[in-house]
Amino acid sequence: MVERRRSLTDGWAALASRPQAASMALLLLCLAVYLPGFVRLPAVDRTEAIYAETTRDMVARGDWSDPRYGSTVHQYRPIGTFWAQALSRSVAGEANARDIRVYRLPSLIFVTLAVLSVFWLGTLIIGAEAALIAAALFAVAPLTVLVSQLAIAEGLSLLPATIAMLTLAWFYVTAGPPVASEALASHPRRFSARGETWLALLFWTAVGAGMLINALLVPILIVSTLAALFAFDRNFSWLKRLRPLFGVPIALAIAAPWLLVRAHQDGTPFAGLSWPEFLAALGGAQDMKLRAFPGTFALALLLGFLPGTALLGVVFKRFWPARDQRLPSFLLAWVIGYLIYLEALSSKPGTYMVQTMFPALALAVASVVVSEAGHGKRPEGGLIVWPTALAAIPLAAFAAVYGFANETPDIVTAVLIAIIAALFIWSGRLIHEGLLRGWATIGVAALGLFAITLLGFVLPSIDKIWPSAELKRAVAACPAHNIDLVGFREPSSRLLLGVSPDRQAPEAIASEISGYGAKLLIVEDRWSNRMNMALTTSSKPPLPSPSGCVSAYNVMRGCPVHFRIYDLNAAQPCEIPADFACVPDAAPTGPQKSGNCD
Repeated sequence: MVERRRSLTDGWAALASRPQAASMALLLLCLAVYLPGFVRLPAVDRTEAIYAETTRDMVARGDWSDPRYGSTVHQYRPIGTFWAQALSRSVAGEANARDIRVYRLPSLIFVTLAVLSVFWLGTLIIGAEAALIAAALFAVAPLTVLVSQLAIAEGLSLLPATIAMLTLAWFYVTAGPPVASEALASHPRRFSARGETWLALLFWTAVGAGMLINALLVPILIVSTLAALFAFDRNFSWLKRLRPLFGVPIALAIAAPWLLVRAHQDGTPFAGLSWPEFLAALGGAQDMKLRAFPGTFALALLLGFLPGTALLGVVFKRFWPARDQRLPSFLLAWVIGYLIYLEALSSKPGTYMVQTMFPALALAVASVVVSEAGHGKRPEGGLIVWPTALAAIPLAAFAAVYGFANETPDIVTAVLIAIIAALFIWSGRLIHEGLLRGWATIGVAALGLFAITLLGFVLPSIDKIWPSAELKRAVAACPAHNIDLVGFREPSSRLLLGVSPDRQAPEAIASEISGYGAKLLIVEDRWSNRMNMALTTSSKPPLPSPSGCVSAYNVMRGCPVHFRIYDLNAAQPCEIPADFACVPDAAPTGPQKSGNCD
């Protein structure tokens, strides 16, 4: 037992003493956690499907300065993300042009590099062991894992945001005298003037790349942090060490292609946007139609930063009284400043915006971890929940998914879920015993296995929640590639099936075609009567008997969908798998009107 506990607590320092081995370990951790979902998850989010389809179309047209989704111009989405995805698409080739994984690859790479950056740059600030622990905690946090799986700007922008903020933290921390305290793991490493110049160049390069990828997200993060720092110490003299006279032009030069593309598309950049729309565009690529309720971002931060959330109470209890010291002051300002901005002004989804604060939280938690000698008692301010109760977190998550789908896990998945619950309990016990390095080890294992199981096994196995993927599977063996789809406008259908967004209304299909036009016509049951009426009005024959049927659930809209596949190519009939055979003489389900589930 003693040897086992010693291996849990001493391994971090031993691994951190070998930077190359530590980097390789982090790389393997990221690949192990991220790849299962990356490979197996269908297109999850509307935005990622829009990004992917826009990039696919941009490459197909050969115009890399004009990203469009159909006729929609992306005025508020900077060009950098499209270019990164277009490069991946070009390498993958035309045969993989509709594979969502091609467009997710940049997010996977950039998030992994962000994790490595926490270790590499964090070592300069808090020492190698604490930086390694921080990077591992950051890597497995649920919302970090989420953006590594999606083809959206937030995954890519996490890298420049992390680099910019960690270099800024180094300049701030090293501007003061060396201080040793319980809240600070070690003295930050200092450099010569030449070394500082290179770090300043890294900072401004990250700022420019961040703007090219995701508008002003990184500058807003920096400014909100500086505002909070000014409230703490009223001193900005240290900023001159960033060499702004040569740094600002470099950042603007890197970001300039975004404005050039906007001028190419708009004539005048951002022409036609209202002032609120313009401000929302500058805040980043994601946007919500409805304002989030107060506390959304704080809640996303707490739930999305597991397992590190368990020690945030200890961090605050130690760092707030020590905010006169430079590292606690900066980390507090990083989180408090940006969180205030998000809660007060942001209209972006909390699940995609709080990740840029995770490196600060991870560094703070790791500093506490390495300051603990393990005295056999829970640290003051630490987890107060009885360890066994922690099993409720993963069990509730998996129960919600299976309950929603009305399914049960198979044996392998059930065993994995049981192991995850046991690891959660074990990590809680280690906190109560004051063995924080051991807690970090088991916590990383618990959240890593949680992500692998949920994203790599559970969600992909529930077919009914992926309508577009099910439709693609149903028509995969059909010789035709010309498909019309009525009653389902999710962007994933255009990416996977090649459906035109301008030809999804029954009247457009019926009036603009000769015969049926498409060789395959897919109609959602709520729209079947309207489709037949449009055909009758256009003097076209009514719909024939369906060749196949697909039932699924539109998670984005929150309603079931039932599709019928009509094969209009008599010369080469479509072979629909037996899994998608229609029930004989079944009447269309649901109300015969468009409804709100298209």
